[in-house]
Parts: sequence; structure tokens; C-alpha cells
Amino acid sequence: MKFYGSTVRTLSVIAAFAVLLMLAGCGASGNKETLKFSEVSLNSEPSPPAAGKASKLIAAIDNDKFAAEEATVQFQINSKNDLPSLIDAVKEGNGYTSDYTFPSAGEYTITIHLMYPNDHFAFTKQLRVGE
Repeated sequence: MKFYGSTVRTLSVIAAFAVLLMLAGCGASGNKETLKFSEVSLNSEPSPPAAGKASKLIAAIDNDKFAAEEATVQFQINSKNDLPSLIDAVKEGNGYTSDYTFPSAGEYTITIHLMYPNDHFAFTKQLRVGE
């Protein structure tokens, strides 16, 4: 297939335009602030929680932008011994809390789901529950 000068120039302009669009898209998303794993902590009251007794799960947000913004937050609670649970949390100060009674002692994996209007973050933390 033989290309003529004007066709090659047209294809070159289209390719250059496509590259500029891709670079512009990358630049715009590069400035977007994100929430980091280290900026979300999981605590409980009492600490450590005890099996069969009421406790409070606390997800603290150590990022001014995301702490000030309203989010829908859920705790996903998993363990090897019990069925998983998904519970809603309410905003308190710079974090979110929820009451929960752990059915048994052991290691729990808790995923904190933070759903903001334009972002969704999920951070998995470990929590040991005593007897």
C-alpha cells in the first residue's frame, strides 16, 4: 500500500493529537489526592474487644480533606470461625464508629469501606478479639 505525502501528514497529526490527549488525561489524574492505607486506622473500645461483649469499632481518618468530607462507611467483618458481617458506621469527629458484638475470640479481618461521592476506598486491617 502506497501512502502519499498528505496522507502521511494527516496520520501524523492524528497520532500526535491522540498522544496529547493521553498525556493530558494522565496529568489531570496525577494531581488527584488519594486516601492512603496509613491514613486510616482501626481501633476498638474496649481494646482489645472481648467475645460476646458489646464493643465499638472506630475507623479514624488522618487526612484533612477526607476527614472533612461526608462518606458512606461500612465495616466488613470476616473470620475463619464465623459468617461474614457487613455493618454501617456513623460519622463521629474525624472518623466513623459502629457498635458490634464479636461472637467468638480469635483473629478478625476487617475491611473498612469508605464511599465518597467520587471515590471508593477499601482498607483491610486485622483485629484480635479476646475471650
